Amino acid sequence: MNNLNEIRCHSAEQLQEALGAIWDVQITQSEPGPIEATLTSTKVGDCLVYTSHCNRALLCTGGRSPDFWTISPLTRQCAGSRFRGQALDEGQVLVLDPGGEIYQQIAADHCQQAISIPVDLAERIAQAEHQTSAESMWDGWCLKTDPRVTNQVAQMLERHLSAPQPRGAETHTGIDLAGRMIALVQEARQVRQARSSLAQRRRIVRRAEELMRDRLDNPPSVTELCEATHASRRLLFYAFSELLGRSPAAHSKILRLHSARRRILARSDQRCVQQVAFDLGFWHPGQFAIDYARVFGESPSNTRLRGGRDG
Repeated sequence: MNNLNEIRCHSAEQLQEALGAIWDVQITQSEPGPIEATLTSTKVGDCLVYTSHCNRALLCTGGRSPDFWTISPLTRQCAGSRFRGQALDEGQVLVLDPGGEIYQQIAADHCQQAISIPVDLAERIAQAEHQTSAESMWDGWCLKTDPRVTNQVAQMLERHLSAPQPRGAETHTGIDLAGRMIALVQEARQVRQARSSLAQRRRIVRRAEELMRDRLDNPPSVTELCEATHASRRLLFYAFSELLGRSPAAHSKILRLHSARRRILARSDQRCVQQVAFDLGFWHPGQFAIDYARVFGESPSNTRLRGGRDG
């Protein structure tokens, strides 16, 4: 029996909703034009195996589900993206702890596979098979590097995504698959990170983003962001560039444009576009329309019309 589930998404918001079971993130565009994305997934026992692809560069900020450990092989199809400021190279394996922060810059045509293992199952395997805890085994999020391990993990995931197992075998297969994944990851060498400086940059971006989201209608100045984060201008810009690939001003504008898109889609009256622009501090309707079309590949009025048809 084939139990593959494929979701096709035509906006960052749709992709964000599709990933809601494993990520609590906001996804914004880093490249102009309409989005074509797919999320293909299957359950293997209690584990979720999935792959995603998007034709546009995206930025994901937020957190992961506290219910899963996630393992993702970095193949040629997803190399070139960045996670928490770290370049993702072919041959690495990304190991993500439950509930951790996400700052991921996704390159255009990025295609990534992953398996999310329930926390209780990962802990059971770590204790029974490796005589330790999952936390001490992985010590938070980390990158490991070993092309042989990466290829084996990717091949196993691909087999389940192309030919899912019969439902009657799911429980046993899920435990076996999770055990083999964890054992393989343990063989790979960990890539050491400069955690103290990384933590500081994450704290700066997190506090700045909170202020930006609280003031979508009145974007904070660089001075206000420096005051809120206790960071110098240079450090503020460096943290944003490394983690998000954007300047503070560019990120603030994109957050506001995505908020405008969501509001326009939720309303269908004739005056909504201009009112939404004013509500979010875009005082020049013509420039708002230009910026909007540059990001989303369509005018605000076309979004409104499509929202009315969909409603």
